[in-house]
Amino acid sequence: MRIEEYMRLYFITDSGFGFTHEELAEMALKAGIRTIQFREKKMSTRRMYETAKRIRKLTEEYDALFIVNDRLDIALASHADGVHVGQDDLPAKAVREVAGDIIMGVSARNVEEAVEAERNGADYIGAGPVFTTSTKEDAGEDIQAKGLSKILRAVRIPVIAIGGINHSNAASVLETGCAGIAVISAIASSDNPEKKARELLEIVRRHGKWN
Repeated sequence: MRIEEYMRLYFITDSGFGFTHEELAEMALKAGIRTIQFREKKMSTRRMYETAKRIRKLTEEYDALFIVNDRLDIALASHADGVHVGQDDLPAKAVREVAGDIIMGVSARNVEEAVEAERNGADYIGAGPVFTTSTKEDAGEDIQAKGLSKILRAVRIPVIAIGGINHSNAASVLETGCAGIAVISAIASSDNPEKKARELLEIVRRHGKWN
């Protein structure tokens, strides 16, 4: 199966919504999501490793991909499927040199960043923020559908849209032709994340992005 078939709906865990990373991951997996990214900025390295190992076990049980945000060391130590890096993290070229054939996603705000990421070995692009988002303080100006469409035309690898995507605007984002959408608060901020995940998956399915 190609990675984009796992990434139609890509969920990023965040511990700031009253649930643990593991709880959110398990609820998303139960709903049918096939890619989980572990994103954490405040934990010690030891706690990150232990949490990543538990999420890795969950994703194996559900035949899903496990991606670690930023931290290549945690990704490798926990036997994650991949790592996702931003423009201020370890350069994509260095990640590829160190990590070999691990799945590598790279964040891109514009065509230039996306093209460079593809040239340096990225397997997919996380393009955004498409809309204003409260979960990433340094996200920068939102790119909107027009900016997303430019990135889609510029690269050959899958493009996953991210940033401010929710149940009300997911359909319009999918209409750009992106390979999938990535969300955090659209699921994590709910009292019932599993229910919200199922509802968002149904929107993705209706737009032909899920088998």
